[in-house]
Amino acid sequence: MLKIKDDIDLNELRKFGFKTGKEWADSGERCLKGAGFEYMHGWWHKFLMDEEDENKIAYISEAYDIPSVQISVRTDFHRDIYVDVAIEGSYHSSDLDVVTETIYELTKAGLLEIKKEMER
Repeated sequence: MLKIKDDIDLNELRKFGFKTGKEWADSGERCLKGAGFEYMHGWWHKFLMDEEDENKIAYISEAYDIPSVQISVRTDFHRDIYVDVAIEGSYHSSDLDVVTETIYELTKAGLLEIKKEMER
């Protein structure tokens, strides 16, 4: 698994477009609002942004609170990166550029390492 190195201050993620879940929720983003999502408020998240409003997250539809593409970093001892992609209707491979470009930039900056699943 990819993870942020232990000696890196997670606030560095801001330079790459990440915000905490609480910041996203406080800005009105519905995917992290409500008591069911509070456990993710301390994690760091980056999303594919809406084409029409770059300040808003792109959701699979207006009917669901599911982001189209999400990159998250847990802030517990794991510090791992996970990616969620939700597909409804059609999408373009360019939608995943946010993932590949972010991983590239984090790697280039020396923030990432590979950690085996069972290690702590």
